[in-house]
Amino acid sequence: MKKYISIRYVIPLVIVVPLVIATGTTAVLAFYSGRRAVESLISELSKKALNSIEKHVNTYLTAPQIVNKLNFITIENNLIDPTDFELLTRYFNDQVATINGLSHIYLGTENGEFIGIKRQGDGTRELILGNAETQGRRNRYQLDSSGQRVEAIGTLEDRYDPRVRPWYKEALKVGDLTWSPVYVFGSTLELGMSSVIPVRNLRGDTVGVLGIDLGLKDLSNFLRSLEISPRGMAFIIDRAGNVVASSTDEQPFLNENGENRRLPALESREPVIRDTLKNLLDTESSLMQIQEPIAISFSWQNQRQLVQVVPLQSNGLDWLIFVVIPEEDFMQLIYNNLRFTAIVGLGVMVVAVGLGAIASLWIVRPIDNLAQGAKAIKSNSFDPHSLKNTASRPDEMGELGQAFLEMADIVDAREKSLTEKLESLRDQQEQWRRTLHQNKDLNRDRFDELIERARQSRNNN
Repeated sequence: MKKYISIRYVIPLVIVVPLVIATGTTAVLAFYSGRRAVESLISELSKKALNSIEKHVNTYLTAPQIVNKLNFITIENNLIDPTDFELLTRYFNDQVATINGLSHIYLGTENGEFIGIKRQGDGTRELILGNAETQGRRNRYQLDSSGQRVEAIGTLEDRYDPRVRPWYKEALKVGDLTWSPVYVFGSTLELGMSSVIPVRNLRGDTVGVLGIDLGLKDLSNFLRSLEISPRGMAFIIDRAGNVVASSTDEQPFLNENGENRRLPALESREPVIRDTLKNLLDTESSLMQIQEPIAISFSWQNQRQLVQVVPLQSNGLDWLIFVVIPEEDFMQLIYNNLRFTAIVGLGVMVVAVGLGAIASLWIVRPIDNLAQGAKAIKSNSFDPHSLKNTASRPDEMGELGQAFLEMADIVDAREKSLTEKLESLRDQQEQWRRTLHQNKDLNRDRFDELIERARQSRNNN
């Protein structure tokens, strides 16, 4: 026997199921559409941040290069004698005082001498001088606005020979304007690098190397100032995988046994920096192969991270700029919309279930009423008043109720007619039985009379 679902359940289901399907489909489509919009937005924000970083880095690197080239031309053309430290003091002092972005200009010579002008934290300037008289040490002098020595303010006790420093060697190796490798400045314990260029005399002999220090702390400060996203991150590494600058508070170098060394990104305490590079190396066999902007994504703490990488190459520098934005920073709006859709959908479904139940009662109640009436007719206990409400409805159910009452009247009339005919037949049957019984008694008396006559006839004979 087949099982059927009651109409009282079918009607609400017919209303609710399409609504659930429509709401769910709309929510799913809205989610994926919103996710694509978020990815597009993050991509645009990443590109905007990368462009800002590139422009800032190029601007940041331009001033030292231009000033160094200018100083090189000045000395090469004998406009300034590189051995005249008094003149160099005033010349370097004027440059540090007037040109933004310059904090330390110096010259190291082939004789092991050193002269430099450095801007202090309070804006004043000091002369750092090392020559034969200082016996390898560097004396520090406070300067006035004109570049004249005011007073001695100390001595750097380390035995300093510029000819063995990385910046000096790099300049001689390249032979032209370039950047030194990134290293930790001994005096400030700050990560930085130097714009350097070798200086030669008219005979072509190397006189020394001009240098301008550029600390990378300001670059990290700039990355921190970028408004990427609530948890967005930017960092720069070199092709060796060492951190140059980042928007985090982590120092870009490590101190081990009193020695400072560069911080490899894979050893960073910041898991996003570490995992970003790991995932990048899973898709790229080497950092050296990245010559065009690329985009990757990976999951960190069950949150999708979208990464844009852009190479930066300038005057010997070869860096990679990273911008990492968690998808969750912008998906929250999508999730809020989904929750709102779910709440509204749930409310609509509750209303739909209620309306479905009401519709079910509106339809099923008269049907139940008619079914009960049919059963009452079957059991000969039908009461026309039981269908009064149904028959009084102004819709199809009312018409059906009226037809049912008419049918009940016809059935009742036929039932009464059949009952009357049955009573008549029963009366006729009884009358026939009585007549038959009377005829039977008469025949028996006649028969007895004939027998008596026959007997008397025999006796007479």
